[in-house]
Amino acid sequence: MKKLLTVILVFLLVSCTTKTEKIPLSFYFWRTTFSLTQTEKEYISELEINKLYVRYFDVALKSGEPVPIASIVFNQDVSGFEIVPVIYIKNEVFLEEIDTKDLAQKIVDYIGQINKKNQIQISEIQLDCDWSLQSKESYFKFINEFKKLHQNLSATIRLHQIKYPEKTGVPEVQNGVLMYYNMGVISAGDNHSIYERAIAQRYIKSLKNYSLPLDIALPIFSWGVQIRNHQVVNLIGGLRSEDMNDVHFERLSENQYQVVEDFLYKGRYFAKNDRIKIEEISGKQLKEMVADLKKNMKSNPKEVILYDLNENNLTEYEKEIFEILSRW
Repeated sequence: MKKLLTVILVFLLVSCTTKTEKIPLSFYFWRTTFSLTQTEKEYISELEINKLYVRYFDVALKSGEPVPIASIVFNQDVSGFEIVPVIYIKNEVFLEEIDTKDLAQKIVDYIGQINKKNQIQISEIQLDCDWSLQSKESYFKFINEFKKLHQNLSATIRLHQIKYPEKTGVPEVQNGVLMYYNMGVISAGDNHSIYERAIAQRYIKSLKNYSLPLDIALPIFSWGVQIRNHQVVNLIGGLRSEDMNDVHFERLSENQYQVVEDFLYKGRYFAKNDRIKIEEISGKQLKEMVADLKKNMKSNPKEVILYDLNENNLTEYEKEIFEILSRW
């Protein structure tokens, strides 16, 4: 594992920095219970990670009103970390006629309740919302109300918002985080919804003209798309190609498999003739991402955030990243 830790640090330093600059590495934590495994603790310690972006709760509509759902529960002490609460707000919230001032106050109050209960001190809050042209005005109004309650505010940014800032607008926050993943639609086709270089390259040339300072979020996750009768029926987080080494799966192509008979696997039901499309990020693709971003950003990011903190994600990349670096 120590080899991996050294490799990741060198990877980030070489890929994203000059010889004299070190860009901090942090993680998103996206589970509903904060409880680190021993392996996760070891990685965090060796990597000297001191900042975690923790999803506190989502905000969605219920009976036409925005409500918090899937709130975080802290089962471990986090006093050794700088915690940044991340609030994921569904776009549907801002498509309704809502009181943005009231919503901002309720979210800040709820964050405060969670922090008080767990003795957490924060300085930054991050908003995660893939706003649309229809919701832009309401979302930006909400941001302005939120800043009256908490000044240090960041927001996630998607690639399409980078290319068309005149249409989509630029949120008035201290900095943005470019989510360099989830670039396509989850579908039964051959596309890769997490990352496709061809899609990314349509947008990233616009990075040099984007007015908001940007940090970068990179993917180290995977999932399996379960397809039945040419329709997506399930998205299975964490599924990788190695999980398909089972007699119940027949390989059709590099990342697609067919179920040969009905069976239960990892708590999921798979029917005969279901197709499983594995979408995962390789070391080669991580190298592509960093190289393309370096080429197109007007300045280095101040931080690189990996999505997301999970033991399986951490242990997956030792071989791939080492091979990448051995060729540099």
